[in-house]
Amino acid sequence: MKRYTLSCLTLLMLLMLFIPNVASARSIFEHQNTTVPAGQTVDDVYVVGGDAEVLGQVDGVLVIANGNLHLGSKANIKGVIVVIGGHVSQDPGAVLGDDIYNISLDTATQNSLLIGSGLVMGLWVLQLALSLLMILIPVLIRIIGKHKMADFTDHYKQASIGRLLYIGFLSALIIAALSALLLVTVIGIPVLVLILLVIIVALALGITLISYRIGEMFHGPAQLSDWMKVLVGAAILTAFVNIPIIGWIFFILILLLSLGIGTQWISRIRKRKRNSKTLK
Repeated sequence: MKRYTLSCLTLLMLLMLFIPNVASARSIFEHQNTTVPAGQTVDDVYVVGGDAEVLGQVDGVLVIANGNLHLGSKANIKGVIVVIGGHVSQDPGAVLGDDIYNISLDTATQNSLLIGSGLVMGLWVLQLALSLLMILIPVLIRIIGKHKMADFTDHYKQASIGRLLYIGFLSALIIAALSALLLVTVIGIPVLVLILLVIIVALALGITLISYRIGEMFHGPAQLSDWMKVLVGAAILTAFVNIPIIGWIFFILILLLSLGIGTQWISRIRKRKRNSKTLK
């Protein structure tokens, strides 16, 4: 059987060499130097890592990657020519149908591709790191501050989401106005850093609370522990945040909600201190 298959392949190659018309309506895909002889017609030609010389007719596309292309005087290309990382030369009389795209991988192009791929990879790594932090930090907050976080989450069990968003929106406006004023002076930069830290803490607490509430909605065969509820909820939040465009809107809503929670929590602490001072 192997001998019969080998004989058929050999016969087919001989027919393609000595009877050019047999190659009509076929495509060529090579990884070496390739020649389309005069009088031969093919559909498409793909050459990777080699040069190509076309003396016949190509009805479809002609793609050369990391190689040069030479078009003879009797060449007739009816489709698109794409040459990547090589040069194109043609003799007088060659007929070209559509466009020629010649992408030269010179030093500038390679540097641009390297920088672009590096930026894409860097953004992907940053997104992955932020996603992991968005899951791990709420879980750690719940584990470390177990009793305090229990009191924190119980206080906001019946809280109105609309009211918290409204408070968070007003807080964001105040923070933005205050930051704009602090940017004018050099002394205000440390204060801005402090404000940023407060926002990060509020966001972490808000994500922990929201994650816990989402995790409470899922009931398995056994009752989930508090940190497992936070883990499930944080994973769901992270999945929604990573959705293109919608994720940014979702993240802004989480930020506003977290600012509202943080603002209410700070106001509650101040009221407790005032009441304690009054009693004394």
